[in-house]
Amino acid sequence: MIEEVARAVLCLALGEVVARTTAIRIPGAVIGLVLLYANLQWIGRVPDALGSLADGILKNLGLLFVPAGVGIIGYLHLVQSDLVPIAAALLGGTVVTIGVVALVADRLTRSPQAMEAQNAPT
Repeated sequence: MIEEVARAVLCLALGEVVARTTAIRIPGAVIGLVLLYANLQWIGRVPDALGSLADGILKNLGLLFVPAGVGIIGYLHLVQSDLVPIAAALLGGTVVTIGVVALVADRLTRSPQAMEAQNAPT
């Protein structure tokens, strides 16, 4: 388990180094995730200990939303003054996200024969 924690922290640290030392405008954590994914592709599997580590982190992921909730309560007067644009952004973003996920899921779940029939010239 220690090796998998070290792997995750090393990828995160390397991602931060890359983000801070280059002109790449991508957060270090995202670069670290890409590095971790590349490492897992290279070894060809997800180690069981890394899967257990990920499951443990996901079980406690809700705790990360507590500071955001406290921040919203702390700045509630600003949220109230811009409630309409915030609500429009939330609603619009949700609708677009659901639409994109539906299209991608539909595309991924179609059989190859159905895809060929759809793309065949008429």
